[in-house]
Amino acid sequence: MNRKMIIVHGDKGGVGKSTMANLCVDYLLDRDGKVVVVEGDKTISDVAARHAGVAGVQGSMASLARPDKREEAVIALFENLDRIGEDAGHVVINTPASASETLDAVAELFIETAHMMGFHVHVGWMLGDDEIGAAKSAESELCRLADRRVAVLNGRFGGGRTWKRHAARTKWLKGGGLEVELPELTERASEIMRATNGRLSDLTSPDGGQSIVIRQVVKEWLHRKGALAAAAELVGEEESDG
Repeated sequence: MNRKMIIVHGDKGGVGKSTMANLCVDYLLDRDGKVVVVEGDKTISDVAARHAGVAGVQGSMASLARPDKREEAVIALFENLDRIGEDAGHVVINTPASASETLDAVAELFIETAHMMGFHVHVGWMLGDDEIGAAKSAESELCRLADRRVAVLNGRFGGGRTWKRHAARTKWLKGGGLEVELPELTERASEIMRATNGRLSDLTSPDGGQSIVIRQVVKEWLHRKGALAAAAELVGEEESDG
């Protein structure tokens, strides 16, 4: 099994990074049974804390919003993964809003270290509906050097209306980048999701304490509408060892 490092990245907060990271965790647990979750902001531990106690999930913390100490941030991240060892088969990193100022400035060090540890690096660039987020996709060194890069269009913000007419999209696709839409989830179900710990798929269980209609709404979002399919696109198929 090739090790994969899934980095949920983007220009700012509020564009669905935590949701996408949670979906990737769910997808990898279903497929491989275990995953390491790295929370990139120690002050907002929403993804790692959500999965505390979930079978197969190992949580870790890293300070990835450190433009003043970029190399130190990368060193701490990888030394921690090295201590986890082979149990860090797949890693999902939920980055903070200002991670670009840290990670993109040391992208070469980051990617080369990840490769030496046996990881394929996949980056999901989260997009809202603004010009800045679209334009900065072309500036991200981490995206440029990644083994797989996927622009994630959040349906909550119109499914990438600005992105679809932006010159950055043409450059992204011509350079081998992919794109996928994260479907919109109703506000009521989103509120429940944010307030509930555990796997997202647990919300569809009769034992999860949710009403029948919420269970059905989340189930349709995950499967029929394609939220888990978006995560599968970011995770990608197994690459060959060559």
